[in-house]
Amino acid sequence: MQPQPSEYTQPVQYTQPGQYPAPNQYAQPAAQYVQPQPVQYVQQGQPMQQIPAQKVVYVTQDKSSNKVVPWIGVAIILVSLFMPYLSFMGEHVSGFELMGMVGENMGDLSDDGSSDSDSDSGSSDVDLPVEFVFFGIAALMVGFSPIIFIISAITSALVLLLGKSPKAIGVLHMSYGLIFLVVALIGTIDVGILGSWSMYDLTGVGFYIGAFASGLLFIK
Repeated sequence: MQPQPSEYTQPVQYTQPGQYPAPNQYAQPAAQYVQPQPVQYVQQGQPMQQIPAQKVVYVTQDKSSNKVVPWIGVAIILVSLFMPYLSFMGEHVSGFELMGMVGENMGDLSDDGSSDSDSDSGSSDVDLPVEFVFFGIAALMVGFSPIIFIISAITSALVLLLGKSPKAIGVLHMSYGLIFLVVALIGTIDVGILGSWSMYDLTGVGFYIGAFASGLLFIK
């Protein structure tokens, strides 16, 4: 079967060479259809687009706890004075007891100094080993530590009452304990059969607690 010509098509009329065919009267140019975009209708007084506001959360640190920590350090230093500062052969000497012993010995030395001042003409110098000298220094540091610690605790309490930080006092207090560790290490002496001795073997737990509780004074 031959296809029937469409009613909308017309046969092309060919012309002489050099001429273009006659245009088809039914041919229509291709129309470009653009799909319309939807129109958004906004009511009066209503924003077109609302951007949700970003929620900012502020974290506040509780400063009351920081103020309590230095007071805990002061309390621990004072409590350490009731603990052993010297321990030897099962005997313990607390910080307050050691403070009284040092006070009595200082009074005796002041009385003996005036009577012995006239009899020093024939004294001779004795060279002691370095470890014995440092052992004596470490022993003096332990002996005077209760007095230094109680002064440090009272001064820190007064500074805290004024609303300031006792950090500087804590640095000095901590430095005292660290210097003792170095001096006691150098002052290790050899006593023969008994082995090596140092102030580490004679110092009680109260000294270490009182010395290093000053780390709590650093907190502002």
